[in-house]
Amino acid sequence: MFATEMSDDAPVAIVNGYFPTLNLKSTLEKILGEIAGFNDTSGPVVDLAALISGYFDSDKRTVDRMYLVVHNIDGACLRKHQAALAVLGNCKNIHLLASVDHIEAPVMWDTTLATKFNWAWHDLTTFEPYTVETSYENFSSASTEIGPRGVLHVLASLTENAKSVFRILAEHQIAESVMGDGGDDSSAGQRLGAPKYPGMAYTAYFGACRDQFLVSSEMAFRSQLTEFRDHKVIQSRHAADGSETVFIPLDASTLGTILEGMD
Repeated sequence: MFATEMSDDAPVAIVNGYFPTLNLKSTLEKILGEIAGFNDTSGPVVDLAALISGYFDSDKRTVDRMYLVVHNIDGACLRKHQAALAVLGNCKNIHLLASVDHIEAPVMWDTTLATKFNWAWHDLTTFEPYTVETSYENFSSASTEIGPRGVLHVLASLTENAKSVFRILAEHQIAESVMGDGGDDSSAGQRLGAPKYPGMAYTAYFGACRDQFLVSSEMAFRSQLTEFRDHKVIQSRHAADGSETVFIPLDASTLGTILEGMD
């Protein structure tokens, strides 16, 4: 309500921390480009936050101030970015409003971060059901596919070798999506007749894993794929000539978020 009705005197950026595929870096890039007017918006999350803070601290800024509304600042995709958010919260011309869901959320902040945020606390418990938040719990494009949070849960239980096997395919799929349609693999501009997920030829995938000493034989590789297939993390399709393509049933943006969560 605040973002739509009470903040008409300055730009507003909304971050939904409960969304499992949230990419904070992308949000900060949009703030730099669309609000601050920067041409170069590349860099790590903390550096982007520092650029935004520097802009709103500058006397030469063309936008006087902005509001940053963060729903679930304790959300899974935001927990490792608290330092960057604190940089924004510490800027006097960036008005940060945030909600937390977990009663122990404040333990995320040490003395330094808590000082930067300088929260004014209000108990605004609504006792409303978490309908919106939980609707994204296992967000995916089809009921037969695992969601991003499920993928991260599976990866957390695997060896580093297995994670690296997954990373090879994910990075390949992201690169193919960027080459195919400028990075938006869900757009109407996707190539006519092209598969929804680009994937990687089985032989090429096996070769890449073997070259990086992740598997020693095709039997070991197939065993690894079987584990991923059992959890619906990796799937296959076959062409008319019998060739096999292996793919992860998630779009490039979601894969990027998962890889970020693995680091």
